[in-house]
Amino acid sequence: MKKIGHLLAGVAMVGIAAGTGAAFADDGDVVLRLMPRHTDAHVENFNPYNYGGPSGYVQDFAYEPLWIYNVFHPDQDFPALATSYDISDDLMSVTYHLREGVKWSDGEDFTADDVVFTFNYSKEHPDFPIGFDHYNTETDSGSITGIEKVDDHTVTFTLNKPDSLAHYNIGIVFPLPEHIWSSVDDPKNFANVDNVATGPWTQITDFSRGSFQMCRNPYYRGNDENPIDCLMFPQLSGNEQVIAAITVGDLDWAGDGMTDPEITYTPKSEYNHYWLPPDGDTNLQLNTTKKPFSDLAFRQAMSMAIDRPTILEISTFGLTTETPYPVGTGKFFEAWFDDEALAPYKYLMEYNPEAAAAKLDEAGYTDQDGDGWRDNPDGSPIDFDMRVPSGWTDWVNTLQTVSENLQDIGVNAKLRTMEEGAWFDGYPTGDYDVYIMWGETHATPWFIYKSMFNPGSMIPGQVREQAMHQMRIPEIETLLEEIAATTDVSEQHAKMTEIHKLVAENLPVLSMFANPSWYQYSTRRFTGWVTPENPYVRPMMHGGVHERVKHALSLKPIEGAQ
Repeated sequence: MKKIGHLLAGVAMVGIAAGTGAAFADDGDVVLRLMPRHTDAHVENFNPYNYGGPSGYVQDFAYEPLWIYNVFHPDQDFPALATSYDISDDLMSVTYHLREGVKWSDGEDFTADDVVFTFNYSKEHPDFPIGFDHYNTETDSGSITGIEKVDDHTVTFTLNKPDSLAHYNIGIVFPLPEHIWSSVDDPKNFANVDNVATGPWTQITDFSRGSFQMCRNPYYRGNDENPIDCLMFPQLSGNEQVIAAITVGDLDWAGDGMTDPEITYTPKSEYNHYWLPPDGDTNLQLNTTKKPFSDLAFRQAMSMAIDRPTILEISTFGLTTETPYPVGTGKFFEAWFDDEALAPYKYLMEYNPEAAAAKLDEAGYTDQDGDGWRDNPDGSPIDFDMRVPSGWTDWVNTLQTVSENLQDIGVNAKLRTMEEGAWFDGYPTGDYDVYIMWGETHATPWFIYKSMFNPGSMIPGQVREQAMHQMRIPEIETLLEEIAATTDVSEQHAKMTEIHKLVAENLPVLSMFANPSWYQYSTRRFTGWVTPENPYVRPMMHGGVHERVKHALSLKPIEGAQ
């Protein structure tokens, strides 16, 4: 049996007002002010699996997963609701040993029954994105076939095939309290106003459209070591507002795109700091179920028409990093790249509008009705939009450049900006043309491609952000299974190269650039921040970065700070 076990840690908040920066509120509470997402107005919804907004606040800080993977330091993971896990010798099961003595924030005990309930609940409500990779007999896809309660603090997940990496999917799931959710018949639309969770901050206070606080869980096991009473989430609607707030000391922790930080940010205060370590790729997710994106020739031409150097230097302010190959992942995983094998596909990343136009001509995408725009080969017009949240300045700029590039070769592609919540709500439907979307980071690229090519993530109404292209590539699915079925790293690398080549040959997504990990922090009120000299976890505070709770719990308030 392979035995895994490691370490542990916790956070809190108050109101945001110009000129008030004390770490201590009027009532003496220590409040951390942070900005995990943009919104035009807060909505009283704290459903941890509502990815339209609420999950960004309550996952990690309120709801805990079984395991927290430390992506920067894979040998230093953090046990959460589980203290360790065992992978069976035949790789056909994973057993989790749950932490004893944990209580939900209403005082009820957390036990194996809650984990079993969450697994079964996710099968009963497949449109509710809990995230277990259930085995599907009809499509012969997925990994987990069942769950067994061994005792009150032990559960075993059984697998369809040998899978040494299934724990990456299982460990990050956030269990739900059975005594609350068992009576919820429509979880997707459940607002979960009475937030019951096991993490450091669970109690919603001072809610308004303009801000709210999530305060200390009275039953959290780490309260004695956690100096932060509340987390405060202000309402801010775009990059400029967020950067302005943290620049003048009205936020403690942010993670937004910014321009010229050495001119516009750090000189404004000795307390203003930032770090931009490399992050996952930013990709264009093309809906390959629709024309013209269903045609490989069109996708190839589209990729060659994009002026990536301009996007790197101007649209994203010179703060992003070139992605060398059209494989959906960038330099964060460059140790997995076989440069010789991928060199033949590099042309797809090079700006060549003449070659792009020639490929479209050859494939029959010509202006058949004389309106100045290319049409599909069957004569139907090409007219599509590319969606981005209105406040995400660098991505708005990026899609504006892409739109201009495509229009230059006669393709009627339009930028569509929208409110962030609507943008998040749109992709699960599967009904869109093009989205600009982040790529995930993880300890291994296997997890990234597992997310990108999981058939269960391509079901209309249940589409997940990495699989928005909705293109099944069976060879990739098989290779992912083969990688999971071995612990031989050299064999895993060889099979990953085959996956890279298949992505480049099929182009389900268009690789754009590697985003930096946007991270701004203020030392005005707290110490203990992640720094380049002490990169103990990924520093971002956005949803999906599960280490963010460890970052928050490592902060210490500065007595009397203003």
